[in-house]
Amino acid sequence: MGRKFIIANARVENCAVIYCNDGFCELCGYTRAEVMQKPCTCDFLHGPRTQRSAAAQIAQALLGSEERKVEICFYRKDDVPGEGSGHSALSEWGALAGVPWLS
Repeated sequence: MGRKFIIANARVENCAVIYCNDGFCELCGYTRAEVMQKPCTCDFLHGPRTQRSAAAQIAQALLGSEERKVEICFYRKDDVPGEGSGHSALSEWGALAGVPWLS
């Protein structure tokens, strides 16, 4: 199916990631151990072109129970500004933010 996803615990303070599949790890360049217990808002994937308003919309969606689709620019672990294009944002992240948030 090719889905890339994380599962988070909505009952803890930062909605910590409790599972991420191999596809997510391949997409973002982090190992499962590096992703576990990080906030499910994926702040660790923010970069220079990540808009604060989009990040705020994702955080706000976690507080509600309605599905929300947000276009956001996230970066791989190995994306270092100034090397190569410097802005090789992941194009597949729109789908990540478009999943329903469950409480």
